[in-house]
Amino acid sequence: MGKSHYHLSMRGFMVTVPLQITRRSARSFLLLLALMAMGFAGNYFALHLFAGFKYLFGSIAVMLVLRIFGIWWAIPAAIAASSWTIVLFGHPYAMIWLCGEALFVGMLVKRETAWNLILCDALYWIFAGSPLIWIFFRYVMDVPVNGTVAAMLMYTVIGITNALAASLALTVFSPREAGGVMTCSPPPISMQSLLFNVLMTIVAIPALIVMILHVRNSEEFRQHELYESLFDSSRVAGYELRLATRNSTAVPVDELQEILLKSRIRSNQKLILTDRAGRVLASTDNSLLPGSIHDPLKSGEIRPVAEYGIVQRLPLPASPLPLWQRTMQSVYIHKSELGGGTQWLLTIETPYAPYQALIISDQINSLLLLLLFNLLALAISVVMSRRLTAPMRILSQVTTDLPERLMREKISSWPVSRVAEVDQLISNFRDMSKALSHRFQEITYINETLELRVEERTKQLSRANEELQKEIVERQMTARQRDHLMEELINHVRFLQTLIDAIPNSIFYMDSNGLYQGCNRSFEEKWGLSREEIVGKTVYDLFPRQDAEIFDRANRQLSQEGGVQIYETQLSYNDKSLHSVIFYKATYQDTSGKTDGLVGTIIDITDRKKAETDRDRLMVELQQKNKELEGIVYVASHDLRSPLVNVQGFSRRLAKSCAEIDVIISALELPREARERLSPILSASIPKSLGFITSSVEKMDALLSGLLRLSRLGRAAICFEQLDMHMLVSNIIESMAFQIESASATINVEKLAGCLADRVQMGQIFSNLIDNAIKYRSAERALVVRVSSEEFSEGVRYCVEDNGIGIPFDQQDKIWEIFNRLNPDNTPGEGLGLTMARRIIDRLGGSIWVESETDVGSRFYVVLPKSQGRAQHG
Repeated sequence: MGKSHYHLSMRGFMVTVPLQITRRSARSFLLLLALMAMGFAGNYFALHLFAGFKYLFGSIAVMLVLRIFGIWWAIPAAIAASSWTIVLFGHPYAMIWLCGEALFVGMLVKRETAWNLILCDALYWIFAGSPLIWIFFRYVMDVPVNGTVAAMLMYTVIGITNALAASLALTVFSPREAGGVMTCSPPPISMQSLLFNVLMTIVAIPALIVMILHVRNSEEFRQHELYESLFDSSRVAGYELRLATRNSTAVPVDELQEILLKSRIRSNQKLILTDRAGRVLASTDNSLLPGSIHDPLKSGEIRPVAEYGIVQRLPLPASPLPLWQRTMQSVYIHKSELGGGTQWLLTIETPYAPYQALIISDQINSLLLLLLFNLLALAISVVMSRRLTAPMRILSQVTTDLPERLMREKISSWPVSRVAEVDQLISNFRDMSKALSHRFQEITYINETLELRVEERTKQLSRANEELQKEIVERQMTARQRDHLMEELINHVRFLQTLIDAIPNSIFYMDSNGLYQGCNRSFEEKWGLSREEIVGKTVYDLFPRQDAEIFDRANRQLSQEGGVQIYETQLSYNDKSLHSVIFYKATYQDTSGKTDGLVGTIIDITDRKKAETDRDRLMVELQQKNKELEGIVYVASHDLRSPLVNVQGFSRRLAKSCAEIDVIISALELPREARERLSPILSASIPKSLGFITSSVEKMDALLSGLLRLSRLGRAAICFEQLDMHMLVSNIIESMAFQIESASATINVEKLAGCLADRVQMGQIFSNLIDNAIKYRSAERALVVRVSSEEFSEGVRYCVEDNGIGIPFDQQDKIWEIFNRLNPDNTPGEGLGLTMARRIIDRLGGSIWVESETDVGSRFYVVLPKSQGRAQHG
């Protein structure tokens, strides 16, 4: 069937497991099938990254098959694992470069046994896999450059990371056969391979996790931006359309189309207004003519989205197309009912392509940075692992058959290591060889000159050999202990250095003499110096004289006083620009408790400072604009009242004139036919029209009065005083006695706690709340209103509760909007009361909200401070 060989080389990285697939080895065959299934499952459960791109895990199992069973079994495993990509991506071309990976890596590993799996896989994706992706994406599927580059980078990063995962799996366990029985146990592995895998894991895995979290966050941000734009356009268009159709649904198509065009948040959005049958009433898309049928959910693949009732429509391509390109051609659709007494539907469509282009552009940089990071880690790991293990490899060669070599020759080519423990071990072996050589010389001399003392010397030699063996054992044990401690120390130091390098803020540490002992990568980059150029220098070597004196003085003060030191200053980085920073520094002690140096971090707050300045400037501009707007509303409302008074006066005069004309005509002798034609016009048509004019003028006058009150609200001074709320509410109820009695209502006022507020404005708020309870009472039961309060640490919470008709859930946020009323046709009012109440509460430093259930009732809550310290002056 197939055969692979066990091979372990100290010169290289290759570990091939002794496993034969024979008729007697059923477990081996089951393992092969399991790995193939795992490869398929790894691609089937591919992790979603961004905008149609997936993370494929299948090549991990393929690399395991390659190492355990050989190249000829790895190719079928790659075919099986990559077959799912036809369904996943909508095209078969991914199988080419995924199967080519197993073939290329298998042939390269077979020819160059000193090369490891990760290095071979990186070479494949750089020199073969990426060009294949470019050819098929650009020239076969006609994919844009951005998408092609993103795919090349993504496959390369995934391939290298999966090869690392496979190498780690083979390091932990490896199947092998013994006596026809397959077992899994940790295989022998060279120190070089172990160091290489550890270094790559420390660097690659955290970088990959950070990249995945980054791309997920980027995609979520862009999608949320898309959802918000759809919802905002729907809300604005719905409000404008309901306002336009408030009196009549007979609105011209041009006016509807103009409303839709102005309501778009983004220019690429399509707004379509249809009836229940899908017939287009108006649209921002010129291809959709009024009267045509439009159903956006009829074609394509529809995927629901969790937010705002939005759905995604993906096209069904006629030819193979990558999943991410299908996603690019998709459209997000939000469909809602207009309401307001109409049977119209508002549909908003937004293409996903602009958002996906932004996501891909962001992720190309992330993928490129991650790839460069992995390649750099790969190169460093290869060099470091070889340099660290070279002395051990030479030592093992030198000490092979040591006694026989000492008898033949003098060993002089001992290796040298910069690692103290390894160098000590080499020194021990060198001393041991010298001692053995000296002993051998003594034995030879004794044998040649003192044959009579052979027996005695033999005993002495035996004792010396025993002592030597004990010494060797003790030294070997000491060397092993030191190696173990050194390995732990190296791993700990590397972990700490990697940790501080990953921190974006600059970190440094100095000894008690003010010499830099180390720093992180951010410190190097900001000052354009390498770590070797920084270590051993003082602040006077790195910073301008004036800044260095300040830093040196602060460091000396911290060294004397101890503890933590925080101060803000300005620094000039390598880019020559001035940055605002905060220094956080603290001292550290040695084992005796004496101050041994200090460690510090530098936090750049330049952007925060700029943001605070921009925020203050915008707040000032916003306050100015609000004052200008209030002035405009006041002037406009005041100036519009004069024409209304004229219209009202002339309408009444016209009514009197019509009555006089009717009297004059009745006194004239007119033909019967003419009298019958004039009588309805003078007695019915003209008075009815004048009535409409008068009622409209009165309604307009009420709206202008409300606007004037609303504009005066922002300019009115607030007089804070401690209020007796029980007396204030009782006076309001007494003033509304006629309305309460007419509505047959019952008002129950519990003991109310006092608060700090403006008496006049609080009277307006509670008058509006009680008046609304009376207006929106239920015809099926007697109205009962309860006014209560509850004290807590931050203030007082008042509640006005009724058993009226309630407020639908979808209307509870809209009742606070200006001119918005729950039942505008059946209930009098202008829709300004709750708007004014919320603005008053905001100025008083409190809050107001509603909890309501249809046909049950409503509860309006008002929270206000009860002391001067918590009042916010508006």
